[in-house]
Amino acid sequence: MIGKLKKIKPSILISHVIITLAYPAVKAFTATGNRLLAFTDILTIVALILLIVGIIYSAVLHGYLDISSFFLQRGVRSFKFFDRHSSEQSKNQSIGEFLQENRDRRADAFNYPMFLGVIYLIVSVVIAYGIY
Repeated sequence: MIGKLKKIKPSILISHVIITLAYPAVKAFTATGNRLLAFTDILTIVALILLIVGIIYSAVLHGYLDISSFFLQRGVRSFKFFDRHSSEQSKNQSIGEFLQENRDRRADAFNYPMFLGVIYLIVSVVIAYGIY
């Protein structure tokens, strides 16, 4: 668990936080009534959306969709129009090489949507039950 948290890059995390907190902050400032309640509600919705995206991205990071991706790319390359854009190495690449290449590419990846979704959900619960 700690090893996975070491993969977090602060610049990417800060940009994700700014982007995902922009909408709840704007809605809280434009709310006419209870601003903290509006912020908590919108933050909960954003957290749940991030959790759904994080679950899908987790499937991608674990390689559950690699074989489908290999055959989809191979099928697209079978059309003559797309054939000129692909390199010779990718045309003759075996499925083992493709899977290993994707595994190496994902070695340093971190699931920011899942992480931020869990954090935002915890913050929403603390604000909702701690303050109200």
